[in-house]
Amino acid sequence: MKDEIIFVKLLELTLKLWWVVLIFAIIGSLVAYTVSTAFMTPMYKSTAKVYVSGSERQEGTNLNINDVNLSTRLVSTYIEILCGNEFLTEVAKDYNRKYKNDANPLSASAIKSNITMNSANETEILEIEYKADSAKKANRVLSILLDNAQGEITRVMNGCKVSIVDNATIPLNPFSPNIRQNTFIGLLLGIVLGVAVILMRELFDTRIKDDDDIKNRYKLPVLGIIPNIDTD
Repeated sequence: MKDEIIFVKLLELTLKLWWVVLIFAIIGSLVAYTVSTAFMTPMYKSTAKVYVSGSERQEGTNLNINDVNLSTRLVSTYIEILCGNEFLTEVAKDYNRKYKNDANPLSASAIKSNITMNSANETEILEIEYKADSAKKANRVLSILLDNAQGEITRVMNGCKVSIVDNATIPLNPFSPNIRQNTFIGLLLGIVLGVAVILMRELFDTRIKDDDDIKNRYKLPVLGIIPNIDTD
């Protein structure tokens, strides 16, 4: 019961000083929006899909369940091969050779930190994503990787192959930062901070404002209250 009374008092206090919460909410939103738009580098994501095949089938031969199961299991192997340092180094060299005007030369470690490969719903389709600070760079790097993928797979696993299902896309909009989401988070943090300021102000306010404060502080009963008489 006592906790409920305290909660009600704090709620009343917060509603009374709603403008404080509003100010902090606006400030939080503006700070989050400014940081997202002015200080965070936009990142773009290019995606592609390739079909993983365990071996070359002769023309006219039907695809059986064993071929599908083998290809599905090979996806993880292909991921390890295509994420290898030697292969990514060759991809970086090809990119730097082809795009000499790029102010930031590419490295194998940079590719590895920005690439993601996964099996699409546990099938023999391999989904590849590459993130970069420009839409063109994301598309170019992933396109070069796809161009070199077949040669690397054949070099390591003779007879295996990859077939491009979807070529590298050119992203139209950055996927990060999420300005709307960050602004909303800033709004919520501002509200929380505003409420916290009100509560801290109340906790450190030692003034006696009503008879309940006297009861709580001195543990004595209130015998009477002198009313505030308006003399106007």
